[in-house]
Order: sequence, then C-alpha cells, then structure tokens
Amino acid sequence: MLYEQDMKYEKILLLQGKNGRKLIEKTLKKNNINVFVIECYKRIFKKFNVIKKGKKWSTDKINTLLITNSETMYELNRIFYNSDYYAWLLKCKILVVESRLSKIAKKIGWKHIIIANYANNEYLIEFIKQIKCKI
Repeated sequence: MLYEQDMKYEKILLLQGKNGRKLIEKTLKKNNINVFVIECYKRIFKKFNVIKKGKKWSTDKINTLLITNSETMYELNRIFYNSDYYAWLLKCKILVVESRLSKIAKKIGWKHIIIANYANNEYLIEFIKQIKCKI
C-alpha cells in the first residue's frame, strides 16, 4: 500500500495510452492523491495480409502467442475471425501477463492459457524457458 503520509501532498502526472485502464488513477484518487492524466500515445495496429501471415505462422508451426495487452488480443481475434486460420489461432497456447487477460482470452475462445506473474522482460524470458515454450 502507498505511504499515505508521504504521498498526501504529491501531485502525480499519469502518462498513459489513449483509453488506458483507469485502475491506477482510481486507486490513487481513492487515497487522496492528486492525479493528472495525460493520454500521450495511441496504438495503431500494423496492417498485414492475414492469409499470408496465417499460412506462414502455421507452416512455421508457431504454437504459442505472448500477448501483454488486451488490445492486441482483440485485434488478433478481429483480423483472424473470418479467415481459414482462425482455428489455428485459437489452438495456439496463449501466454498472458495477468488474470484479467486470461479471462479475456477464455471469453474469445482460447483453451490453453498460461498466466505469467510479471510483465518485465527478464521474468518473461525465464518463464518461457521454464515452461519450454518454443518462441
């Protein structure tokens, strides 16, 4: 928990992406901390040929997806949904970094969901080595 005495008079600028999650902001405000939010970036997904990429990834026997945010998960679902590679996509193991993403993955239709405890690079690399995923 935050040290309320130390943070009481702090003014915090929260830099986040467009439509970023509100949990941090709500929690800080609930603890009487002044929070100012700046949406300083917007994700723009790269356009690619789903048939070409789906064929390549399935031919290359890609079997695990590492996804660290819900936007990417929803975008993959959207672009592959009406393709011949949608079944392949949902057969892949999906490695996510929090239980919230696990719930979204399950709702979309993934069956083999692995939850990592932390999102930092070093932890994820070691975690992947431990579960013997092929990346």
